[in-house]
Amino acid sequence: MDKLKSISWKTVLYWFCVMTLMNVYIIPKYINHEAITIKRMVVGIVVSFVVSILMGLLSVKKDNK
Repeated sequence: MDKLKSISWKTVLYWFCVMTLMNVYIIPKYINHEAITIKRMVVGIVVSFVVSILMGLLSVKKDNK
């Protein structure tokens, strides 16, 4: 439980937004030239969420001392 409290949620939100935009919109549209489907959106959001949680765990939270 202490690990969840020590997560930098600002970092998690940043990574989630950036990774979702990349996985769901930019890569399929401009790099792969494929259609954006519901399945791709769900998988992209899940992958983005997992990556953002991992990045939040890796980042060090600033102490106010």
